[in-house]
Amino acid sequence: LDEVTMQSGKIVFHSGTRVNANGDFETNGGRVLINVALGSSLAMAAAEATTACEAIHFDGAQFRKDIGQKAISKISYRDSGVNIDAGEELVKRIKPLARGTDRPGVVGGLGGFGGLFRLNDVMRRASQKYQDPVLVQGTDGVGTKLKIAESMQLYETIGIDLVAMCVNDVLCAGAEPLVFLDYIACGKLEVHKAAMIVKGIAEGCRESRCALVGGETAEMPYLYEKGKYDLAGYSLGVVEYEDILPRVKDIVPGDVVIGLPSSGVHSNGFSMVNKVMEGLKFTDVAPFSKCGNTFGKEFLTPTRIYVQELLPLVHGGTVKALAHITGGGLVENIPRVLTNDLSVHLNAELFEILPVFGWIAARGNVSAPEMLRTFNCGLGMVVVCSQDSPAVKELVKYGGKIVGTVEKRDACAVIVDNFPEELEKAKNPFFDASRTQESITYRASGVDITAGDDFVREIKPLAAATKKKGVLGGLGSFGALFRLSDYEFKDPVLVLSTDGVGTKLKLAQEMRKHFTVGIDLVAMCANDVICTGAYPVTFLDYLACGHLDVQQAVETLRGVAEGCTRAGSALVGGETAEMPGIYKEDEYDLAGFSLGIVERDRILPTVEKIIPGDLVIGLPSSGVHSNGYSLIHFIMQRLGKSWTDVAPFSATNATFGEEFLRETTIYAKEVEEALAACEIKAMAHITGGGLVENIPRVLPNNVKALIDFSSVSIPPVFPWLRCAGNVRNEEMLRTFNCGIGFIFILHRTALEKLRHALLGRRVYLLGSIELRHGEEPQVKVDNFNERMTFIQNVISTPRKRIAVLISGNGSNLQALIDASRDTARNIWCNICVVMSNKEGIYGLERAKKAGIPSIVLQHKGYATRDAFDEAMSRKLEEYKVDFVCLAGFMRILSEGFVKKWKGRILNIHPSLLPKHKGVAAQKLALEAGDAISGCTVHFVDEGVDTGAIITQESVPIVPGDTVDSLSARIHRAEHIAFPRALELVVTGQVTLGRDGKTMWRNWK
Repeated sequence: LDEVTMQSGKIVFHSGTRVNANGDFETNGGRVLINVALGSSLAMAAAEATTACEAIHFDGAQFRKDIGQKAISKISYRDSGVNIDAGEELVKRIKPLARGTDRPGVVGGLGGFGGLFRLNDVMRRASQKYQDPVLVQGTDGVGTKLKIAESMQLYETIGIDLVAMCVNDVLCAGAEPLVFLDYIACGKLEVHKAAMIVKGIAEGCRESRCALVGGETAEMPYLYEKGKYDLAGYSLGVVEYEDILPRVKDIVPGDVVIGLPSSGVHSNGFSMVNKVMEGLKFTDVAPFSKCGNTFGKEFLTPTRIYVQELLPLVHGGTVKALAHITGGGLVENIPRVLTNDLSVHLNAELFEILPVFGWIAARGNVSAPEMLRTFNCGLGMVVVCSQDSPAVKELVKYGGKIVGTVEKRDACAVIVDNFPEELEKAKNPFFDASRTQESITYRASGVDITAGDDFVREIKPLAAATKKKGVLGGLGSFGALFRLSDYEFKDPVLVLSTDGVGTKLKLAQEMRKHFTVGIDLVAMCANDVICTGAYPVTFLDYLACGHLDVQQAVETLRGVAEGCTRAGSALVGGETAEMPGIYKEDEYDLAGFSLGIVERDRILPTVEKIIPGDLVIGLPSSGVHSNGYSLIHFIMQRLGKSWTDVAPFSATNATFGEEFLRETTIYAKEVEEALAACEIKAMAHITGGGLVENIPRVLPNNVKALIDFSSVSIPPVFPWLRCAGNVRNEEMLRTFNCGIGFIFILHRTALEKLRHALLGRRVYLLGSIELRHGEEPQVKVDNFNERMTFIQNVISTPRKRIAVLISGNGSNLQALIDASRDTARNIWCNICVVMSNKEGIYGLERAKKAGIPSIVLQHKGYATRDAFDEAMSRKLEEYKVDFVCLAGFMRILSEGFVKKWKGRILNIHPSLLPKHKGVAAQKLALEAGDAISGCTVHFVDEGVDTGAIITQESVPIVPGDTVDSLSARIHRAEHIAFPRALELVVTGQVTLGRDGKTMWRNWK
């Protein structure tokens, strides 16, 4: 109280009090404290007054959290800088662009949870299918070339660049590019600009003959400034196993090296270009332009795509290796296709160093070695073949020239003769004697290649730990390879998804905690893939930053690797881009690309099978997951809250930052088990758009989903956000998952099989599928406002104090501890004491590890049962216990104890009461030939296992079950049922009536 009253702008009025003879305040019938706060706005004042209430504690204290909210304007996602309508408009514009890239194999169109491609529709040669197909994947961006596009407001060509950087890498493995995904991130989505980018992407896809099957557009106002963009792309191709390039065993001394000319700088080295351009304008005429173009137009010349000229030669077997001259230039890319005993000897007199490179070298005083390491210097692709290969003659048509040979290695892997001399010739027309500045390096331009090398070295073991069957090679190749024949697919359909983590990244950066966003990245992609029935097999990441902090990036990738392990994916590749000028030094963005595979006849959703009466089943989220963070940032700023403030909704007094960084749940394991157990008709990842926009993605037009929230344990973060931000219910449902992270749609007869398959996991029966009339919404949500308001009221009251009584191992004690400390569970209680009638049991060790006080009262030390129970009761009162849980407490309680704590004692029993009471319940179930058993949580009365039932959880009895095997299965059910029952009781949803029967809260 003193802490609050000492703060400026706050006054506390006392009501329900009187002054006693000593001049002190004392309670007079009931104490009411009125907190008054002043602020720069009504919202700020209301937040300050609420914070003051949170700081004042006394027994029985409770307060409202909605004071002033009616007068405060409602907040929407759009207010925070995210325009969902603009995103929908962009999708409308790009759908025809994507359709224009379709090729045989594409299944469906944009809008699903993943892009689908049927591999059997691809022919290797003429009418011959692939016999031993290897999938090749690559990801890349366009770097700080984006700054020039931004400066010139010309965005058409960078989409071509994005495709080129990916498909050229895939081609280097000998693969035919099949599909492409794009990721576009921005501060504010300007539809016409984004559409221009996608138009370029579509053009690049058509040129490389791959289909644009999906993408992600992320509006992130707290990470990017308005007008700022970044792009990441992903391409997947296929090659016959025996045709994989490079054919390193076939490369021998004497083989020739053919160089195919570049179209210019392509898409690497632009941080140096921007450095060299200091003092000039991109709208100035470029002295190296043959057509009198501006610097901007020259530098925006799109990266050359080499697929059409090279793929026929690759299929003809006349090429031994291809090297895309990308970041690292000639000297770092050619060695990627050579064995350690070979080198390539080039002669710069045999290829043209384009004028643009002469100008860069002259103006920036860039050394010859730096040019070779940074730029392609005129050669965009290098081909290795035998001297008599038809490729030698064929590539002349495309500007190809023999520029060197393969030799035995003596020292360097790549030697470029006469390069300094030829570079000088290229520089001469642009030499300016008045410029005497120091030589510009890539590092001085803000890109540290050495740090990049260190990073790759650190993450290789992380990727290796996720390796699985089918993965060929490791990090460092031009493409990531996955061999399908290691699995028994008959008609495989590839499922591809991309996503990011949104402005949750900004929180991670401010909190300097990067591990969990790596898990989030995998979750956001893999959870989409599994909605199609596919199993995730591989993952690639894209990390772009202002300055590469190796330690920070490794922590992020450690999270990615952990996410891959949880999803069952192998981390097979990625791209790290240092982009000064696009990102601030301490900022970064992430994009992920997930590949899954499903048999064609098992693709979901099976919309034709979804009928009225089907059930909608929900799996709980761990919290906010990775959507809606721009709105969260906006609310936090409006309230004047810091990420390091304690979150009032936290179960463990964690900070806002810690709570909002809880990782997104990955549902791959649950989906795998569900698909194996029963027929699932559809699945939906509840991501951006919430329940109301994601469920319709898997429904036929003639039905709707009726969702009832009355049984959903909504994590308290959502009621807090609604109240703190004064957010409409409709906006909450459209922005957040609101406690449901994933849904299944199935026939009602499959429900029991699903529950048993997901034994030990929380599952909600959310609602059902019904006929839709006209144009009514496809999702109707009931009891959402009632449930949110109820939980909002619960979290404004003191947490209930729980005692757990044990006599043994304490596995149910552990389940209660874990659940009570899980903010997502909303149990709103603290276990304040553990009491046992035995010394030395493991349950006491569990309490110690959890920091919970424990008491041992040995019943043998008391003359009677009543005396022992009275001693227990006194201890419970000392700890001000509200409810008592019997978790394996092997004592029959006295009538006096039960009456004293009536309606406040819970017990768990290993059977579906009223069947099989007593200590041998499992044995009795087996002897009775029961098909199912389970557990029951009930109020304790004077009888044995006769109290009113709170909740039950069933388990199957399978052939060959023993008492031990059935007991183990029931234990898993108990760990779900007991915390659920405790939540129902401590939050007042279930009470014991005067008639000894269970009373349920009515939500209507």
